[in-house]
Order: sequence, then C-alpha cells, then structure tokens
Amino acid sequence: MDLEKLEKMIKLVSKELYGFSDWSAYIRLKPNLQAKVLNLLDICRKSLPEHSRFIQIMHSKIIADYPSTFSLRETIDGIEHILAILRIEKTGENKIKEMKIFESAEEKMKQVNVSFRNDDYSSTFNNLNTALELILKDKCEIPTTIVRINTSNVIDLLVKYKVEPYSHFNEARKRVTEIANKVKHQGYVPDKSEAILGIKAMEELISKLRDKEIKLNDEIRNKIYQGL
Repeated sequence: MDLEKLEKMIKLVSKELYGFSDWSAYIRLKPNLQAKVLNLLDICRKSLPEHSRFIQIMHSKIIADYPSTFSLRETIDGIEHILAILRIEKTGENKIKEMKIFESAEEKMKQVNVSFRNDDYSSTFNNLNTALELILKDKCEIPTTIVRINTSNVIDLLVKYKVEPYSHFNEARKRVTEIANKVKHQGYVPDKSEAILGIKAMEELISKLRDKEIKLNDEIRNKIYQGL
C-alpha cells in the first residue's frame, strides 16, 4: 500500500483507540475494533517488511490476550511506534525520489556536455530543455505520466507569482527554453556563446533547487496543471 494511504489508515484507527480507556472493555463492546487493528497490522507488515518482526509480535500478543489483559495503552504505543517508523520511511522515500529525478537531470546534463564538445549546439539545447522539464515535474509535483509539459507556461507562472528561485527560473526560460523552442519549431541554429549561457543557467538552477522544496498554493498549482 502507498505510504500516504497507510498513514491515513493508521490515524483513523488511532482516533478510535483514543476514545476508550480500557482495551478489554472496548473489545467486549465493539469486537470489530480488534479486527480493524489486526487488519491494519497485516497491511503494515507487508508495507514495512524491515519492521515485520515487531509488528508480528504485536499482532500475536493481541490475539493471544484477547479479550482480557492486553492494554489499550500498549496498543496505542505500538501503533504510534509504527506511525513513527512510517514517517521515517516516507522521508527516505522522498529523498530517494529527489535523488532519482536529479540523477536523471544530471544524466541529461552529461549528454548536454557531450553535444557541446561535439559542437552540436542544437542537441545541446534539446537536452538542456529536457533536463529542465524533469526538474519542473519533480519540484512542481507534475505526474510523470504527462510525457511533455509546456515548460514556458510553467515557468511564466512561477516567475509571475515570484516562486523562489524565480530569477533563476526566468534565466532558464530565456537562456534555454526560448532557444530550444526556436530550434525545434523554426530550425534555428544556436551558436557556441548561447550554448555556454544555457548550460550556465541550468547548472545554477540545479544548484539552487537541489535541496530546496518549492511551495505552491492551490491557485498556482491549479493554474500550472491547466496550462500543461
């Protein structure tokens, strides 16, 4: 199960547990809570395999002690521990995702350098623009299933609403996207000096965004999606 969905499920079960003061009394009143907790633990064990031993022990103790001695406090403590584990896993997952997207962009930048060394400045700009698309997809949370995005529209909105680092986005649009579009649609042949400035603009943007989270409000996010 997706970790975001699992976190929501854990919070729902926890909310029910916090409404009672004694585990065994609650089980006698509503035996379906035990089923909910056990089902949650089954899902957690599959989603968090590295922590399956702890979850299995908790699962077994609930079954063995039902419906008498296993306290509500122990149940809540166990679920809170799982929730803490989940949040750590989510942080790691996000870091891996960020590393992968930047690895992809940096791989594309390696192709940029190869094209530049071969004096193929048209390919240089095609690769620069692809690297820029990858970064925008990641930082603006644009689904990867959308193969091509309107890079100019996205950057226009980021600059208009002064989303940091908007000055570097603006440079990337001017030095990369505008020239890449001319290459693609008008057969424009860029020169070496333009390629150097495009590479520099992208390298500075990647440096600025590597450890930065872009914060978009709903209005900006909706406008970005509408303009894709």
